[in-house]
Amino acid sequence: MSQVQAIPAPLPIQSRPLLSTTERMVAISKLAFPISLAQSSTFLMALIDLAMIGKLGTKAVAALGLSVFSNTLILASMDGLTPSVRGIVARRRGEGSTEPKSLPLNAGLLIALVVGTPLAVICYMYSPFFFSLISSDPDVTKIGVPFLRTLNLAIVAAGIHKVFNGYWSGIEKPQVHMLIVLFMTCLNALLNYILIFGHFGAPALGATGAAIATTTSFYVGAIIHCVIARFWFRNDGFLSARPERSLVKRIVKLGLPVNVAAFFLAVANILVRITMILGILAGSLGMASATLVSKTVGEGDPAGAARWGWAAGKLGVVGITALGLPMLVFPKGFLSAFISDPHTISIAITPMRLEGAMTGIFSLIYIFAYTLNSLGEGKRVMTISLITQWMLFLPAVWFVGPHLHYGLLQLWLVQMAYGVLATVLLTALWIDGRWKRITI
Repeated sequence: MSQVQAIPAPLPIQSRPLLSTTERMVAISKLAFPISLAQSSTFLMALIDLAMIGKLGTKAVAALGLSVFSNTLILASMDGLTPSVRGIVARRRGEGSTEPKSLPLNAGLLIALVVGTPLAVICYMYSPFFFSLISSDPDVTKIGVPFLRTLNLAIVAAGIHKVFNGYWSGIEKPQVHMLIVLFMTCLNALLNYILIFGHFGAPALGATGAAIATTTSFYVGAIIHCVIARFWFRNDGFLSARPERSLVKRIVKLGLPVNVAAFFLAVANILVRITMILGILAGSLGMASATLVSKTVGEGDPAGAARWGWAAGKLGVVGITALGLPMLVFPKGFLSAFISDPHTISIAITPMRLEGAMTGIFSLIYIFAYTLNSLGEGKRVMTISLITQWMLFLPAVWFVGPHLHYGLLQLWLVQMAYGVLATVLLTALWIDGRWKRITI
């Protein structure tokens, strides 16, 4: 159970050279790159589904969008497993714990099975009811219900995937997770081609074929995770060392605020989702920072941990600002790649420039949120998320948009204000240093 207390005096630590900020940025980048590639591959998997299902018509695309959105809300109940497992694994490594290294992994997998199995059954049974709440079009519903039902069967595999994501990054081997996700993406594309259109003698299942492809890819990926872990960590207690109830409770308690925040964030994200790739990169930096900070806190060096966090923040501000420059300098060219209507492009130019100018600063939201969640500060991060999004941002969007009938620019200014406020509050959490005194 996480609680605030004084960190014990660190054990004598072999003298380590004090890394410069540049060296820390390089180390964070090496850890974040495979994480970002894995996250981008997951996003690519969704784009492949969209591209292939798009050939089936607008009804199928609508069914896909509604089903994926509903499934994302359900999977938010598993999101806390990744930072919880990552934080505990990295902390124990830093502490030099003599416990079996796979204990947090075993505990996370147990939670994924115990929570995911009944959740998958319930969601499968009630998929027609859930879909009726978000669609009244009978043609969309006819396609969407079997699609959503099939996706819901992957809940357990998705939970296992999230646990391993946290574990591989926690032991600083995110490239394993990356390679598995890349394989899953390729498998998903192949199965989509076969099952949607009926190639190689398979029946043409349409949109449901895409859902089968995604679900199959997740379970194959989960099996590969387990096989590799069994081969590498058989002597470290993988699937043999029984986690204590206190460890299971600790993971649940650390992850619960993340689950709540993820659910509400999934709802809010239907309003604004333009810089998805830059958000993935910022999130990857946050995951890398979480691993290195948690490990360094476990080593009894909170000052060094703070330096890792600030290095990740500087890398995010500088690097992601540089990547966002095309949106600032060449907004029309950037928008033309996605939009063909000249009037729509003219309306979107100024908001795009604002996004390009601020995207580096806003990366601190992801970086500090991911890091603080893995350190046991999930409750305060969740509180900031709920207040800024649901008590301020969404009411402001309603007031400026539907009530006052202002346009895209004014709505985007509200988005910028929300981003600035969330950045300031999360950075303040990092600065106050309470996370240095939390044990997990």
